[in-house]
Amino acid sequence: MTFSLAEQIVLAALVLATAGLFGRDLWSKIRMIAAGAPDRDRTDRLGARALTVVREVLFQSRVIGGRPIVGTMHAMVFLGFLVFAFETLDHFLEAFGVPFLEPLLGGALPYFRGLLLVASVLVSVGILGLFYRRFFMRKISPDPESYSSGVVAILIFLLMLTYINGVLEPPLWERANWWLHALIIIVFPQLILRSKHFHIVMAPADIFFRTHRLGDFLPLNLDLESLEESDEEISLGLESMADVPWKMRMDFLTCVECRRCTDQCPAASSGQELNPRGFILAGREMLSGDGPVIGNVISETALGQCTSCGACEAICPVGIEHLQLLLGAKRAQALSTGKGMVAAEYLQTVERHGNPFSAGKADRKKLIEELGIPAYVPGETEYALWLGCVWNYNEDARGSLEATVKVLDAAGVSYGVLASESCSGHHSRRQGEEMQFQTLAAENIERFETNKVAKVVAPCPHCLHTFRREYPTVKEGFEMETVHHSELLTSLIAEGRLQLDASGTPERVITYHDPCYLGRYEKVFEAPREVIRKSGARLVELGRSRERSFCCGGGNAGFMSRTEAERRVDQERKDEIAASGATTLITACPECKMMLDAAVSETKDLAELVAESLAEPASPAPSA
Repeated sequence: MTFSLAEQIVLAALVLATAGLFGRDLWSKIRMIAAGAPDRDRTDRLGARALTVVREVLFQSRVIGGRPIVGTMHAMVFLGFLVFAFETLDHFLEAFGVPFLEPLLGGALPYFRGLLLVASVLVSVGILGLFYRRFFMRKISPDPESYSSGVVAILIFLLMLTYINGVLEPPLWERANWWLHALIIIVFPQLILRSKHFHIVMAPADIFFRTHRLGDFLPLNLDLESLEESDEEISLGLESMADVPWKMRMDFLTCVECRRCTDQCPAASSGQELNPRGFILAGREMLSGDGPVIGNVISETALGQCTSCGACEAICPVGIEHLQLLLGAKRAQALSTGKGMVAAEYLQTVERHGNPFSAGKADRKKLIEELGIPAYVPGETEYALWLGCVWNYNEDARGSLEATVKVLDAAGVSYGVLASESCSGHHSRRQGEEMQFQTLAAENIERFETNKVAKVVAPCPHCLHTFRREYPTVKEGFEMETVHHSELLTSLIAEGRLQLDASGTPERVITYHDPCYLGRYEKVFEAPREVIRKSGARLVELGRSRERSFCCGGGNAGFMSRTEAERRVDQERKDEIAASGATTLITACPECKMMLDAAVSETKDLAELVAESLAEPASPAPSA
């Protein structure tokens, strides 16, 4: 095709106008983001960040992993558009008589044209599938009222139709077809800026700047005297929108409104008020103004329902950090406003007694003496056995501890307990009580260092995660190897130090509940399952397991708090466990065991299963 000078002038004016409008409006959004202060270094480990972007943006790993069918359709559209970027540039340069693809590709051009034709078909199929799901499958559609999505879908489909028509010999209405294709592309940037499709621009950056680990929290600077002497503004959590850091502002603008976070949220699934997508979108609405975060972005009720399970953030395909907002709001409750906290009684009990059970140190000492647990000897004992609050002070957990002692003794493990323990502070931090967390952490770090502890076995995933990930941020240079008892049991079985008799349990049907902080946070999925398989029992997986495991409801001090809701999270999980057909539930977390007990005929800790399955030692050969 040849184009007149008038056509060239009109096209150039339209391209410059849409580029100018896009640049102006994009800059206004960037200014909204830049209004937030930095919250941490988000440019460390550049190689790892770049690889994450390649994996999650280019290969759409989270998009497909979260919803395989819908994710695949989305990936077809996305990858098609990557290929069409070259064709789009060639399309506009054609009007000015400037060849692009032909000199670039030479003899390979026909093959590229064939690739474009295949891509156009895949994009058409993908976008029609997404359109049908959104507007005709309303029960599962993330947002049926998003008419901008319908407009964008129609335009994408028209782009593909006009391209396919353009390569026909001869094309139908060739000039009109060319201009329709061009005009859709010219309009598209304006729709992106004014709809949820802004994630096309923002998602790569949001994913790049995301923390390396789920729920990666940094300590607050609580030295108020030094802060007052400096020019640094004192911020004790997300009290107002002025406290919202730039990455969180980027999160608000990047949200694709897909509702995956809310679908995964245990509180939302139980019919409670908490709605992760809702508070992210509320944050977007509040960006242009100011005001309290609690009440405008998220309510006190919804905030109190969060169990910190991390399911919302773990499934988000565009890098949104829901947990940073939730913790920031809770810190504001605990440290700034002092209002609305659901676990105030829990925190007061820990403050007075060092544990949430109001138990005295004598109770722990008596337990250790009755079970004959050896004391940790610095320089001689290999593992410090960390009992944690539940195993120390909850009588119902005694069987789990007895089983652990029996198994460690049978394997000949060198272990012992410290003379005293304070709560790890895990739940205190997640309730926003950073001062209490840092105090407890300092006490325990001093214990570990005084006793020269190099290895700890922690049956509680909450303690495990806190020791592994958070204590090193409290004291620079703190190092200690922490393993979960499921990991230690697996290695002892593999080394032959534990022999299990599987002959008596083939008819036993077991299901396993993945604790949030062992599975989703620490990625320990196989160790407990390997132990169960070695016991000879038949393992039946729950519908929501591994990365998609459903919380027991015990997080955020929920195992010690009364939940004011028509339906609790633990009730939802218990029903799922009961429907599995299993007769035995195995847990690998003391708090999960407390919350899910009585879901089926028997609930046992993993160590109890191992203790029951221990093979009898071979009888010594008779003497001659």
